[in-house]
Amino acid sequence: MSKVKICIDAGHVGSNYNQSPVVKTYFESEAMWKLHLLLKAELKKKGFEVITTRAKQEKDLGVYQRGTAAKGCDVFLSLHSNACGTESVDYPVVYRAYDNLNKVNDLALAIAKKIGQLIGTEQTGKTAIRKNDSGGEYYGVMRGARAVGVPLYMLIEHSFHTNKKATLWLSKEENLKRLAVAEAELLAAHFKMEAKPESKEEGKVEIMGTAEATAAQMALYCRSKNAAPKLTSCTLEELAQMFLEEGKAEGIRGDIAFAQSLKETGFFKYGGIVLPSQNNYAGIGALNGNGKGEAATFPTPRIGVRAQIQHLKAYASKKALVNPCVDPRFHLVTRGSAPYVEWLGAADNPDGKGWAVPGKGYGKSLLELLDAIKGTKPPQKPQELPEEKPEDNIPKWQKEGFNALVEAGIINTPEYWEKKLTQPITVGEALGIIGRVYGMLDK
Repeated sequence: MSKVKICIDAGHVGSNYNQSPVVKTYFESEAMWKLHLLLKAELKKKGFEVITTRAKQEKDLGVYQRGTAAKGCDVFLSLHSNACGTESVDYPVVYRAYDNLNKVNDLALAIAKKIGQLIGTEQTGKTAIRKNDSGGEYYGVMRGARAVGVPLYMLIEHSFHTNKKATLWLSKEENLKRLAVAEAELLAAHFKMEAKPESKEEGKVEIMGTAEATAAQMALYCRSKNAAPKLTSCTLEELAQMFLEEGKAEGIRGDIAFAQSLKETGFFKYGGIVLPSQNNYAGIGALNGNGKGEAATFPTPRIGVRAQIQHLKAYASKKALVNPCVDPRFHLVTRGSAPYVEWLGAADNPDGKGWAVPGKGYGKSLLELLDAIKGTKPPQKPQELPEEKPEDNIPKWQKEGFNALVEAGIINTPEYWEKKLTQPITVGEALGIIGRVYGMLDK
């Protein structure tokens, strides 16, 4: 069958619309924006073609226009959380076509029940319809989707943000990820889709792989930018070696991770939220608005490096970790969402995920650092000259004289005297040789 095309709509505009009255940190618009990006990524993995009604969270678009944005799509999904005046109400509900167009109720009910199971709602998920005074769809997004001929369209209410338990659950990004995975699986099963095989993006630099720079190059380049790195528990050279070792253990390029640490710490000058004593070389947990030291702390430099390597692996791959997880934010990452350095900035990632948010040009800046590291040439060791033997310094005329005395029989122990050619001669030895010469002449 041809590729199924899905349009996802994140309910409401901006990041602070529809605040929960029971959990003040929850805003429907923010949570649903996150969920729609997670769902987009999961659907693409299943082989769906996916578009969204808005490219930016702040873009205001009328509800009817959001529905018509799904023109040419097979499915339209508008994501929401509900509200009412009774806190105990918590059932998920999926509004579907009032006339059960294309038997949408089966899929809608499966989604509603699954949401309830995941959240653990007291009331079972269900489907519903709502018509306006003219007998058409009440909700503008559904009206718009129907007007442009979308076969299956639904408005999904992910429980109620007036229920404290449900709202606290929806406040956690790892739970939104679970919702995205489950909804994508239900849609894939409905359309009998198979997971799309992963393919390498041509020209992109993979984070997984073998390091190309040496520890010496890494340390030397850093020192060229900062002669006194603020490392409290190890030398720069030791730290560079740790990056290569920990990277090799997890299949991550340690030189890429080291380049990232240079960017995040300012060549280990620090000065931001993270303190040098925290052994945190990548700003893990240093969120915007945090004060000094309000970031992850690791007991040793090696554990700090390991956490960074594991966090990169979370983005780069879906493979299991080799070492026990020490990264406190590993579970928050959409696994495999940024296999390339160029995708580590959310603004440059086709799925809107990434280490840096918005992070425009973040990956490019890391590759520039990496190229500079690889271009660093360690100083050459001075060439060692061959060791000179003492006899090499004996003048030729002395050697010739010595050989003449041996041939004449004046020196009858050449092995003994050859060793003494570079040494001072005693008066007794000189008189002995002269005496032998005189004796031979006298004969």
